[in-house]
This record gives sequence, C-alpha cells and structure tokens, in this order.
Amino acid sequence: MTLGEKLKMYRKQKGVSQEKIAELVGVSRQAVTKWESGQTAPSTENLMALASIYGISLDELAADKKAGGADDRKILHTNLTLIAIILQASFLNAAIQPSQVRETDPPFMKTVELAIKFVPLFAASVWMAGNLRYEKDAAQYKKNARIELLYCLIQLAAAFFGYYSRLYFVGTVLLIINVLVYIFVINPRYMKRRLTREWKKKRDPLGR
Repeated sequence: MTLGEKLKMYRKQKGVSQEKIAELVGVSRQAVTKWESGQTAPSTENLMALASIYGISLDELAADKKAGGADDRKILHTNLTLIAIILQASFLNAAIQPSQVRETDPPFMKTVELAIKFVPLFAASVWMAGNLRYEKDAAQYKKNARIELLYCLIQLAAAFFGYYSRLYFVGTVLLIINVLVYIFVINPRYMKRRLTREWKKKRDPLGR
C-alpha cells in the first residue's frame, strides 16, 4: 500500500473530508488531493500532523508493506505463543482433576480417560516448546529454553501437589498464578517476549 493510499484510507476511517484535513494541517485541499493520489508527498512536518490527526504513529503511516508484513508475522507468533501457554496450563489442570471412571465401568475406560487427559497436554507442550524457534538470537534462545523448562517444572510441581494432596482447587489456583507471572513478568522482563498489548489512549484532534 502506497503512502497516498494509506492517507486516503485513514481519512475515510475517520469519516472526514479532504477540506477538513486541509484545515487541520494548514494546507490547501488540492495539496491533500495530490498527497492521496501520489502526485506529491507531504513534508515530514505535515506527515507528523497527519499521523496525530489519524491517531497513529509516524512509523505506521510511513512504513512500507514489507515492514507491515513483518509486524503481522510478529503479532501472529506472539498470539501462537500465548495460546500454547494457556492451553498447556488448561490441559495440565484438567489432568490433575479426580478420575470420572467408576469401578463398574469397563477396564478400557481408564485408558481412554488417560488418553483424553494427557494426549492434548503433550501436544500443547510440544507446540509451546516449538514456539521457541521464533527467537533468532542464539544466546536468547538458550536462555528462553532454560526459563521455559523451569516454568514447566514449577507447573508440574503445582500439579503434583494438587493431585496427591487432593487439594484440587489449590492446585488450580497455583497453576493460574504461575501462568500469570510467566506471561506478565517473566516473558517481557527476562525472555524479551511481550505477550500482552499496551493500550495507550491517544488524543483525537477531531474531537472524537
């Protein structure tokens, strides 16, 4: 997408006319028309004004398609990592819950129950470990692998505690706390992975 196409898209998203944009930036409507058609490009000062009006960063406005594609891949990798962490914890919590198989049930039902509990857990764990491949820095990759292994051991300890003590609710709470600390503290601080989005309220020059 060209700069002119972006300018036109963001203006339409705001639902304002070229005349209004021209008034806010301090240029003629013809100048805005030429920007959006690609005949001319706005100055850096005007680009900054346009970015402020549209409520986006200057990088977002001026970035080319390749940069946007890299951002999209980064968002996808982040989402996949976050989903894998949550699923692994959920399946681990399900695995420690009391057995629903009764003594009168056929013997194979116990095997079926174990498969239902542990096959998804194993798959989620493999998926979670596989997401480490997105880290391109070799030193950071090794560090993240060690941290993730420690996290999984702590999760297993919490799960075993809940299961063998029969304090299933306590085990669940411990798993949840561990997941939250891992996502909101450990990942951004030590693993250089920010799995949550920071929302910043931007002032809208159009008064909306």
